[in-house]
Amino acid sequence: MKKKFLSCVIALAVALTLFVPVTFDMASAKVTITPRTSLPSYSSEVGKKWYYTNNNVYYKYDYGPNLKYLKSRGGYCRGNCTWYAYGRAGEILGKTFNSAFRRNAGLWYSINKSGHYYPYGSKPKVGAIACYSNHVAVVEKIVNGKVYVSESGWKIGAKPTTASKIYFHYGTPWYSKAKGYIYICDGETAPETEPTYTTTATNYQVKITAADLNMRTGPGTSYDTMGYVKPGTYTINAESNGWGRLSTNGYWVSLSYTTKLNDTQQGTDPSETTSTTTTAPTTTKPAATTTTSASKYQIKVSISDLNMRTGPGTSYKSKGHIKKGTYDVTQEKNGWAKIKTNGYWVSLKYVTKITKATTKATTTTSTTKATSATTTQKATTKATSASQSATTAASGKFNVKVTASNLVMRSGAGTKYKNKGTLKKGKVCTIKKVKNGWGQIAGNGYWVKLKYTKLSGTANVKVTAKDLNMRKGAGTQYKSVGHVKKGTHKIKAMKNGWVQLASNGYWVSLSYVKLV
Repeated sequence: MKKKFLSCVIALAVALTLFVPVTFDMASAKVTITPRTSLPSYSSEVGKKWYYTNNNVYYKYDYGPNLKYLKSRGGYCRGNCTWYAYGRAGEILGKTFNSAFRRNAGLWYSINKSGHYYPYGSKPKVGAIACYSNHVAVVEKIVNGKVYVSESGWKIGAKPTTASKIYFHYGTPWYSKAKGYIYICDGETAPETEPTYTTTATNYQVKITAADLNMRTGPGTSYDTMGYVKPGTYTINAESNGWGRLSTNGYWVSLSYTTKLNDTQQGTDPSETTSTTTTAPTTTKPAATTTTSASKYQIKVSISDLNMRTGPGTSYKSKGHIKKGTYDVTQEKNGWAKIKTNGYWVSLKYVTKITKATTKATTTTSTTKATSATTTQKATTKATSASQSATTAASGKFNVKVTASNLVMRSGAGTKYKNKGTLKKGKVCTIKKVKNGWGQIAGNGYWVKLKYTKLSGTANVKVTAKDLNMRKGAGTQYKSVGHVKKGTHKIKAMKNGWVQLASNGYWVSLSYVKLV
């Protein structure tokens, strides 16, 4: 009798498995998501757990559309969109993501739909995977209906060897219309908090060997990333929460990924020569002694998602986005402008400055990610007056040769603009205008990132500012070596929106000169 009863139970269980659909990992738990605005480094705790690890099937096996690596199609492996989305999903869920999602990004939505793994739909939600025709991204936050995603990619034939070579993006999606969304969790974006921290003064050196260690504006991953610090020996002049502040530029690095040197180990870093003219900020908020200038001009806002803040800096609380239009400015402080109508502040990096005394628009420009550090340099005091009369877009014509395998052309000067195809490596094209490190092609009007080109032939620039800094390298993080004289100068190289003068080898920003 017992055997017969047991047989019936087994038969019933088998029958249920035949008729009940198999489901896995159905989203249910509430997850609070802090938007990922930068790519984790190889050496970071998150990177070692979800991205550059065998927990990520794209990293371990180089999965492609046919379960093999296809170089001609970009590989669909580490560094690409599927690799990143797989790692980000694991990071959000706190467990390895379902291995069913191991093929072409264009198949993810149908894989989920047929496999009944997660809920899905056409409405974007925080924490969802956005699926496109041949791309996937992760929804980080939604503000007033506007979707912000994190996503990754890399060019065919240029497999990244370090995190700094992976194309990571946070903000408006690269693609305009998704075929649908996979709801891996019931997510909500963590509320923005105003960062505060205290510091302890120090004076010692550390050695950095990682090629992709992030620098940040404050001591923690919640602060904005300011690129990667180069390997070498650096002086730390302050500590906070396990982070150290670099004396060279005032940015912070995690001390977990550095080696502290004792007196007998300490070496000399050439970049330390700038430390005598650099005073790093001790908090994320401006010091009480910061000069505030009364301003008599207007600004024009032309982008739709520019943050307003309660004070002049990203450390202050966001008060939403300012509408496009023209506004009166009552004060200016640290590269920020106070709006007369509401008293909130916006960054001058993303607006056009209009001087009331003239009818022509002039702009103030931030040439590199290191702007917040360079405001502490003594040389910047003189450079500020030059920036008031400099135009964001330099006109003139010169030729460049494409150095990337497939350089994307866009409808405007930035990654938020529409993709308009690619240029092959070696292609020579004429640039008719330069804006914020981007060049406009004379033939079709599209824009390319000049970082991935090199100067072809010769060109000249005309300098009109009397106090434009020359620097030892292509960026404001390099030491100033005086001012370039007014007049026309021949250039021999171009890099990251900077040009090298043929006469002395020093560099000046394209934002403050005119190409002739």
